[in-house]
Amino acid sequence: MNVMPTDFSNVPLFDREQIELLREAMGPEDLGPMLAELPRHAVQSLDAIQAALTADDLDQTRRAAHVLRGFAGSFGAARLAAIARAIELECPSVAVLRQCMPALVETIEATAAAIDELAATAGMAS
Repeated sequence: MNVMPTDFSNVPLFDREQIELLREAMGPEDLGPMLAELPRHAVQSLDAIQAALTADDLDQTRRAAHVLRGFAGSFGAARLAAIARAIELECPSVAVLRQCMPALVETIEATAAAIDELAATAGMAS
């Protein structure tokens, strides 16, 4: 693949089924604070990806994206996980990966902004 997808708008920010499973397993009082940690973890992964890009290190970029993909999926952050998956598995070069960075940054920001709303609609404390 020569071009990595950069439009992930068809992927919902959150997987509502995953959020419901987490709410049932943890209880709404614990899920809200857990989800509140998501933006901090996402920014740490973004920093690692950007550092790897600066070093033109595709393998390290993929490793950082793998970490992001894992916790984003576990937290039910579907769009964030999809972008991380694309970076990890579909990126043929650092140059192509750079095309995906605006979508990654935008999705981290949108996910962080949506957490309070998600917490309110799911009856969680945040």
